[in-house]
Amino acid sequence: RQVGGEVHLWACSSSNPHQVWNLTDFWAQAGAAPASFVSPAPAVEFYVYRAMRAGETDRYPFGDMNAGNMDGVMWYLMNEVVTEYTARMACPRKFQVHEIRRFRVRMRPTQEMVSQGHHFGARFAYDRGQCVGRCFPGNKCTCKQDCDAQFERSGHVVGCNNFRDHYPFPDTDTQAPDGVWFSFPLGGKCDYPTGSHSCTYSAEETGVISLAELENVAPGKDQCCDGLCTDFWVNLFDVEKTRWRVQQALDVFQRKYPDSPRELDTVPCDFRREAWYSDDDFARLDPWDKTEGCMKERFQDDVQPMYAP
Repeated sequence: RQVGGEVHLWACSSSNPHQVWNLTDFWAQAGAAPASFVSPAPAVEFYVYRAMRAGETDRYPFGDMNAGNMDGVMWYLMNEVVTEYTARMACPRKFQVHEIRRFRVRMRPTQEMVSQGHHFGARFAYDRGQCVGRCFPGNKCTCKQDCDAQFERSGHVVGCNNFRDHYPFPDTDTQAPDGVWFSFPLGGKCDYPTGSHSCTYSAEETGVISLAELENVAPGKDQCCDGLCTDFWVNLFDVEKTRWRVQQALDVFQRKYPDSPRELDTVPCDFRREAWYSDDDFARLDPWDKTEGCMKERFQDDVQPMYAP
């Protein structure tokens, strides 16, 4: 059968106000790449979250940073923000974190990634806006040389790590076994990802909830901060209770933003350590060592503070 079509264009006027067709956006949403796209892989979409100080996205836009799925962010909150490393309640919150922001990521892997059967590369840590490589327990990181080697080989690709893999961190079982952390190099950010080395993902903010909104789900009397007492964080080390916390957070987003999908089709984190680092000869240094660390030149007050997701 024949399939055909016509496009008629008229001059713009008050009677013809809509004359802009964003076909690139259509291709990216549909997941079908035109011939001009570098990578044959379809575009994929997923949500990521960040626990942040209010107003930080205005000062530090998305890129050269880490994020997580909701399980990964919840573990970060439990481990470092609402408690002092799972000890007593922390008030004020670490880094003055008071909210969780949601971002809709659209990603297209590079040709090199496709040929290896991967969507994601290694999850690098970002500290003060600098890639410091893979970071392991003891605050030892493989530094910028590791990042540069990957970006040169495969492009500025999005990285990830599954908590279940215990690599590179966290390296033990946690109460959030379904957690995933991601890394987003600024060098890969663009409006419509094509899969080129410098255009692998886009990110759009799609909502924010406060920790107060989250904690109001379970009012309490013992765990108090900023005039609010809650039982939301009770049974901190319990896996099923943590899964409950994750679902409650997703529910709060859904109630606040009913026109947005509660969840997007999750793209599995498919990073495989053995495929990337069969030979791993990168030195592991303390990035905070001001004389020999891998970010010693970045100790200024006007650079982005480190957040895990």
